[in-house]
Amino acid sequence: MLTSFRNRIGNYLLKRESATVRRNLRMVNLTHAKSIGIVYQLFDVPDYNQVMEFVTQLQHDHKEVKALGFVQHKNLINRFLPKLSYDFFSLNNINWFNKPVSDRVQDFISREFDLLIDLTLNEHLPLKYIVGLSKARCKVGRFSNENARYYDLMIKIQPMTALREYISQVKHYLTIIKTDE
Repeated sequence: MLTSFRNRIGNYLLKRESATVRRNLRMVNLTHAKSIGIVYQLFDVPDYNQVMEFVTQLQHDHKEVKALGFVQHKNLINRFLPKLSYDFFSLNNINWFNKPVSDRVQDFISREFDLLIDLTLNEHLPLKYIVGLSKARCKVGRFSNENARYYDLMIKIQPMTALREYISQVKHYLTIIKTDE
């Protein structure tokens, strides 16, 4: 019950804060994007490896990529030491209303990525905060009615879709989108 109350307050605060975000909205496909931000929830090594594989593919295509992962347990961060393109935050870095408060997260939010990709497969308020407050030009994420205000492009996936399949769908749709560039 307390968690539900905290989430309701957190969602209310996010809606209010995200309404004031000013950004240069522009639909961008994967071909034309030069800088890409990725947010994801990290449960275990296979998730990390799949995100790492996606980031490596993008970097191979000469994209500047920054990935920010949420780790549920702070002791897991030691297993995934931050690298140049990767940062992590945990429960220690969120306030009572599930808003991320670390400098790492604030730096990520303030970057004007051409494309921000949310790889979360279920509702996660701290990562939704990052997407909602981000100054990215184009934001892409999983379809849900609650997320419509935060994304410029939403991808509908089936419940229980694996991360690898979701990444494949994201790449597919971001490749076929036509832009003015």
